[in-house]
Amino acid sequence: MGKPRKGWREKDASDHWNNQTDDQCKRFFKVLIGDFRKRLVLPDKLALHFRGKIARSIKLESRSGHTFDVQVAKNSGRVVLQSGWESFVSAHGLKMLDFLVFKYDGISRMKVLIFDHSGCEKPLICSVTKNSINGGSTSSEEDEARSIPSCILPRGTSLTNVQNKKLEKKVQAICSEIPIYGCVIKKTNISGRSQNMRFTGEYSDAYLPFMKRTLTLHRHGKSWDVMCHLQVPSGQCKYQKLCKGWKRFARDNNLRVGDLCLFELLETKKYTMTVHVVREFVETET
Repeated sequence: MGKPRKGWREKDASDHWNNQTDDQCKRFFKVLIGDFRKRLVLPDKLALHFRGKIARSIKLESRSGHTFDVQVAKNSGRVVLQSGWESFVSAHGLKMLDFLVFKYDGISRMKVLIFDHSGCEKPLICSVTKNSINGGSTSSEEDEARSIPSCILPRGTSLTNVQNKKLEKKVQAICSEIPIYGCVIKKTNISGRSQNMRFTGEYSDAYLPFMKRTLTLHRHGKSWDVMCHLQVPSGQCKYQKLCKGWKRFARDNNLRVGDLCLFELLETKKYTMTVHVVREFVETET
């Protein structure tokens, strides 16, 4: 797919309006093109339908459950998301040609689903700081904290309150330029004959761009060589899979169902990862 010509503004691929009452939800979608990072122009029909009675500040809620306060302005009769939108973009790693589905409750909140250019829903990206969730100015120290990379989690990941807190602290402590990849261990990861672990397609495209090779996993001063192989299922999103060698790594590190594994791709050593484990029930981090 070719890149849009310079000067294009973000456009509405389509506005979808059901024959519903004002109390019912309205949905529309946007394809991100042009200069979408600092502002987003909403469909004209949204302003017309609510006769301009849209709150000056709305909350954007992603699948992660986090809400972002975003200021709404009117510019030449158009409704524009401004202050706070850039934080939403940054926290969710939005890119050109990403596809966003908005569900507006008619008051002051929008729920947002995020898809990549292939049409697959993007994996959950959780900001590791709360500064990016709330709009407004921040100190230089807070701006530094906000720049800490996010942790990419597969869609549908569920963490305990303890794990959420530890995840935030751990990712801040690692402070890697490359986003951390997180995976909650399931039964299929550590039992049966074909034990394996997957990296989502988006993470694989960006940081593991190969068909097949050996990754070195480090933990507590020890190393394990694990085969990583690109999988391209028919009609589904591709992904990288850790297979041969993963079973031994899981056994040697006593991985259990519910544990959260954080994969830190090292910048100094190619295709080498340090693995951090946040236990589901044990209070100490490893």
